[in-house]
Amino acid sequence: MREEVVDIEADGIQLQGNLVIPEGAGPFPAILYLSGSGPIDRDDNIRGQALNNSKLIAHYLAESGIASLRTDKRGVGASGGDYDSAGHSDFLFDAERCIDFLKQSESVDDDNIYIIGHSMGSIMAPQLSVICEGIAGIVLLCPYCGDSEQLLIQQAKDLQNMIDAKPGFSGWFLRLTTKVFNQVRMQRRLINKVKRSEKDVIRFALQKLQAKFFRELLALDTDTIFQQVSVPTLVIGGQKDFQCYPKHVAEIEKLIPAEVEAHVIENMSHLLREELGPPSIFTYKDQLKQDILPEIPQIIESWLTRQITNQ
Repeated sequence: MREEVVDIEADGIQLQGNLVIPEGAGPFPAILYLSGSGPIDRDDNIRGQALNNSKLIAHYLAESGIASLRTDKRGVGASGGDYDSAGHSDFLFDAERCIDFLKQSESVDDDNIYIIGHSMGSIMAPQLSVICEGIAGIVLLCPYCGDSEQLLIQQAKDLQNMIDAKPGFSGWFLRLTTKVFNQVRMQRRLINKVKRSEKDVIRFALQKLQAKFFRELLALDTDTIFQQVSVPTLVIGGQKDFQCYPKHVAEIEKLIPAEVEAHVIENMSHLLREELGPPSIFTYKDQLKQDILPEIPQIIESWLTRQITNQ
């Protein structure tokens, strides 16, 4: 395979990413990889959390003759623009330009373009399948559905429960801290402040907050988004995912009127790694020492190959 650094124009903003082209004669089927929320780069990495999920999946798929595009988000890595002031609609716009880029590439079969979305990217993928003509199918990794505000509150409750159950001095110190900064109370305050704000960026707990992004997130009708999907869909959730719950896999399967293949991977966390104990944010550091679970790229490659063959 060969891997090229590419620049993509997005209304005056230059996005930079990597286009992976398999060995052999094209044009090739291709995927666009969309990461979850946060200032994540083209390789699915964020400061302090090197996952390399998108890079590993891209290289695995190249061996089966499938091209891929992954980019730094606007304002992240080598991409221009401002990350903090960007909303969900801006990231969606950027993803549309990436689809346009793939359609215009001589190396890509524009009748065989798929989208892989992880976490927040799994909301963008179905939206793009409706907005962009000719999307052949979508893959949803660790997706969620339902009311976004309720999900954010539940995540805060789960985090507080993890803190309450953490043993040792560090657990005692965190519990002492959360007597003042209780996770659920702080989350409710954050949501209320975002709703009252009209600014793109606000300050909360002495940090910058993407107010525009969170306002647009809270306004999303995720059930309607999934109900509009008309392309084949692969849904993969993790049994040990406490950020996007495994029960959502079955719920999304019921919402999508198109052909759906669904999997809940045993002991898989939101990081696409193995978690043998109870779901916990405190094991993420150890999970980062692991590779992505091999089932993930295998299931994706198998599903994509069947979709491409059946076209």
